[in-house]
Amino acid sequence: MAYMTAEQFKETLANNPLVDIAQQHIFQGLPYVFRDEPESNDLLVGNLCDALDVYEQNVIVVGSAKVGFSLNPNNFPRKFSETSDIDVIVISEELFDKVWMILLEWQYPRRLLNLGGLEGRWAATRRKDIYWGYMVPDEISYQGLSFPEVLKPLRDISSQWFNTFQGLSLHPEFAARTVSGRLYRTREHALRYHTDGLRQIRDKVITT
Repeated sequence: MAYMTAEQFKETLANNPLVDIAQQHIFQGLPYVFRDEPESNDLLVGNLCDALDVYEQNVIVVGSAKVGFSLNPNNFPRKFSETSDIDVIVISEELFDKVWMILLEWQYPRRLLNLGGLEGRWAATRRKDIYWGYMVPDEISYQGLSFPEVLKPLRDISSQWFNTFQGLSLHPEFAARTVSGRLYRTREHALRYHTDGLRQIRDKVITT
């Protein structure tokens, strides 16, 4: 499989619909990090599918590990290196909505309250996550909140997510890298996020 250089990618950004680029170069194909050992990609996807109960097509390596250089608008086109992380998106409407319902269980009794301080900031961050359609389960902490028992089911989901990704380090193929994951509600949410990232890169490339 041939991988584009950063210069070729810039040209592609300038001359093609961004959603098509995202579909073809981010959501499809063998990740750059596994270009010489495709079986490692199968191992990664298989482990995540088994642990998180998702389909293979809903586990996708993204970012520099996918294309060979950073797709972060602030870091483009920094090359993928021996110390670079592997970023993964996991698409699961069921798991996303499970977290969402737990959050609603906590929020509804406080719906008409003018929450401030820690609780206000926490609730605002959770609403932002839901609005954009993605979250990082093991980064959702509820320490310091009132009635934390309502949120205890989050602990199990957070632990499952954390242990799943940390457990990948037990495999020699991934021991030298950090593998992290972001949960998206649907493929369309993930596609919109990454398409907008391409838009930001394109705007910077065109104006510089």
